[in-house]
Amino acid sequence: MKKNIIPIVLTIIVIMGLFLLYANTKSNKNLSLVAQVTYTCNSNKTINAAFFKGESKQVDPGQPPIPSGSVKIILSDGRSFDLFQTISADGARYANSDESFIFWSKGDGVLVLENNVEKDYTGCILPIEGIKVLSPNGGEIWSKGQKVEILWDAAKEIKSVNVRLAISGNEDSQSFNAAIVSNIPNAGSYEWVVQDLYADVLGVEDLPASDKYLITIENSEHNNVYDTSDAIFGIK
Repeated sequence: MKKNIIPIVLTIIVIMGLFLLYANTKSNKNLSLVAQVTYTCNSNKTINAAFFKGESKQVDPGQPPIPSGSVKIILSDGRSFDLFQTISADGARYANSDESFIFWSKGDGVLVLENNVEKDYTGCILPIEGIKVLSPNGGEIWSKGQKVEILWDAAKEIKSVNVRLAISGNEDSQSFNAAIVSNIPNAGSYEWVVQDLYADVLGVEDLPASDKYLITIENSEHNNVYDTSDAIFGIK
């Protein structure tokens, strides 16, 4: 009997959460709604999240972009948070003013930290198909001037994607990170001639030789949904 009740209770919680999210989106007049999703977590917990995009802010050349997004989340325990996006080199990070609550979206999952501890909401993922990088996926060697094909698989709901190239590094590094192409149709493939790219953070046009490159394919309308090569590859 208890097993039959659990799915019904979860359905009611999700519906109530989405209704509350819809009511709250009307108050965000200066922000545009990008996506509404529901994450499922361990112990049958859920997180309803509404992602918003703000106006882009001008920065000086060579300076990192200023995040302008935000997220409204409602937890299945009844708590809700309005969080603003912060600078992050890995995924999309949102936090309250004192950083006591952090909502860190990475690919199809999310990390929830309360006072820097992951405790009540763990193993949270999107129960829908996202994006999967197929090639390059580790071990390949590219050369400048070579024509290569970048391949991925993505949910049909994703209309367009961005393709990014980066040298693997930690969050505090100034590793190379640049867009190969942005806002292209989600066709599953893109041909590219390996060449210099403009690195936003470094403010230079270059393509350093390295054996630690990664490709990232992200939803151009909602960059919290993305995938990165499973392992590093090289460009010489």
